[in-house]
Amino acid sequence: METSESSKNVLPSCGDDLLPKRSSKRIANSRRAKTNTNKLDTDIFELYMEVLWKRIDEDKKSAYAYFDSLWFNMYNSGNNKSNVLKWIKAKKIFSRKYVFVPIVCWGHWSLLVLFNFGETNYSDTKKKPRMLLLDSLKTTNPIKLRSAIKRFIVDILKSEERPDIEQFINEVHLEFPEVPLQTGDDSGIYVLFFIHCFLQNEKPGEDFSQLDVMFNSEELGKFQKDIDSFRANRNTEVED
Repeated sequence: METSESSKNVLPSCGDDLLPKRSSKRIANSRRAKTNTNKLDTDIFELYMEVLWKRIDEDKKSAYAYFDSLWFNMYNSGNNKSNVLKWIKAKKIFSRKYVFVPIVCWGHWSLLVLFNFGETNYSDTKKKPRMLLLDSLKTTNPIKLRSAIKRFIVDILKSEERPDIEQFINEVHLEFPEVPLQTGDDSGIYVLFFIHCFLQNEKPGEDFSQLDVMFNSEELGKFQKDIDSFRANRNTEVED
């Protein structure tokens, strides 16, 4: 199960106290990286996220943004909440087409995708803002997480002084598209795979009807092997 004792030693729960924002270069000799080499921790996640980012063509990067994997948890726990909102503001998410928000709660990873958040035309179903929660385990606490996400989004809108906050809340609802269900207990790999698919595909379908095609099972197997190799190399560097 995702909530095993070993996972609690590595991944924060929603409400844990966390350290301030980490360097983009991640701490290679992190205590967490040494604690459990069998599951993806937040340091390895961020390091591999940087690898994915470097694979994108420079002229396409302006369409995307991603949050640090601890920001949502830090916000939700009240730890450095104002700083988290400040860091998010610097990401200029309202000028992006896709914004990826990794969420780590109760020892489980899921991915919140913010689509076209700068759009104010709510009548166009293909271009209006949307929020997708991609969860490889069909999260065990959807109501609690849904409420936390709503507070998070409302505070982001307030920090940006959006004049249409009330309309946004009424028009944009959290969606739960079908995604591959995990076969192991490492949900962090699935979140990275979902991001990888969005970054590598030109058009997942603006109505997101082609998500199931985008998440190819054969590609997932190759992706898992690549991460396993990357993680093994990083752990060897830490030991050395």
